[in-house]
Amino acid sequence: MKVSEKHTIQCPQCGGTQFDQPQVVSDGDWVTCVTCAQSFPVDDIRQVGLDQAMNVVIPEIKAEVEKMLKGLFKGKFK
Repeated sequence: MKVSEKHTIQCPQCGGTQFDQPQVVSDGDWVTCVTCAQSFPVDDIRQVGLDQAMNVVIPEIKAEVEKMLKGLFKGKFK
């Protein structure tokens, strides 16, 4: 199964993918989008990234499972 292995977090404001951040990111830190200069708590950006990744990976997994099931039941219900 080929599932996306890499995901780039996009700014929820403008879709930019580059953020200014501390060298060592800790809870409570803020990051700033390089494109629109909007700042976000790092926890919010982590959640945004997780949500964005799930929107990509879940449909890929669903399609793969459907393909596998079709292969399993191929010819069984003629």
